Amino acid sequence: MPSRPCLQCGRLVAKGSYCARHEPRRERNTPGRTGAAAFRAAVISQAGLRCQWVNSEGVRCSTTTSLEAHHKVPLAQGGSSRPENGVALCRRHHRLIERLTNEARKAG
Repeated sequence: MPSRPCLQCGRLVAKGSYCARHEPRRERNTPGRTGAAAFRAAVISQAGLRCQWVNSEGVRCSTTTSLEAHHKVPLAQGGSSRPENGVALCRRHHRLIERLTNEARKAG
């Protein structure tokens, strides 16, 4: 039994908020999430499942947990989600590089 009006046209619907004509299309797997997950997995895998941060003395971080994928060139600035544009960083070094990048952007 139809019990409520479609939010778009007012036609009575039995289930949901829209009639069949106005029901919003929902993708099961949104491209952004699938792409982001694939990017992250590829970047971390290429890094050997280890943070790629190298300190000023040339010593690489040994962290293998809480790894995140960082875009060398941000998507908003024309970068891509190809693994070549990524660096695997532990959470601590990812925050550090983001802070340094934001400070440099503000200064320059």
